[in-house]
Amino acid sequence: MAKLNPYLNFYGRCTEAMNFYKDIFGGTLELQKAGDSPAKDQMPPELHDHIIHSHLKSDAIEIMATDMAPNSPVEGNTVYMALICSSEEEVHRLFTKLSEGGKIQQPLTKAFFGWFGSLEDKFGKNWLFQG
Repeated sequence: MAKLNPYLNFYGRCTEAMNFYKDIFGGTLELQKAGDSPAKDQMPPELHDHIIHSHLKSDAIEIMATDMAPNSPVEGNTVYMALICSSEEEVHRLFTKLSEGGKIQQPLTKAFFGWFGSLEDKFGKNWLFQG
């Protein structure tokens, strides 16, 4: 069966971003620099320290990311990563951590279906929270 995972681009900040997410979610993080990859000779030397592929996997999440992109970044508001939390404590804890250095779009609010909120993290990625 197919599985959908977010694949994010950080345009030079992948190591920082993925370590930030690892600090929050835990798990195993793999980072591969372009200069350490089989594609090394196909890339200019100034890109060798950029991350060609990274993978963060924990019991709760799986995120892949890169610094490489075929085009210039255009962040938008059409995609959100939704965190469906298992408790009120968890939704508050993750919301607080991911909002550090970012922008809260909708503060956590108690709704008829549970807690709900949204934010843009310090890397420009959008998150929805439900718990």
